[in-house]
Amino acid sequence: MSGAGAYSPRVRALFDALPRSGALPPGGLTIAGESVAVDRGAWVRFEARLEGGRIVDCRFRAWGCPHTLAAAALAAGELAEGRVPAARWLSRELGAPAGKMGRLLVVEDAMQSLLAERARVE
Repeated sequence: MSGAGAYSPRVRALFDALPRSGALPPGGLTIAGESVAVDRGAWVRFEARLEGGRIVDCRFRAWGCPHTLAAAALAAGELAEGRVPAARWLSRELGAPAGKMGRLLVVEDAMQSLLAERARVE
């Protein structure tokens, strides 16, 4: 991660660990949602396991800058806890500069795609 001084401690910690990254283990009803914006340098895909219409586990795969990956990791954790964070909340939590909002909106769009899929299967 070059230019590490430009990243908050929260971004560095999430980027280093990437909690909830990768595919869900097999089993149960799973859904997915994704968003891509090549012009913004970001792609995010969330996968979630549903039980009784509720998200009980969530994982992500992503391509982009450290802010994008950290935001996807943070969002996956929030989704698994039943919360849906907005891009502005992610930005505040990560201390992301305004210039990264476009990438955080890709994360938000991927979450909305996931939630639309949940509504479709219910």
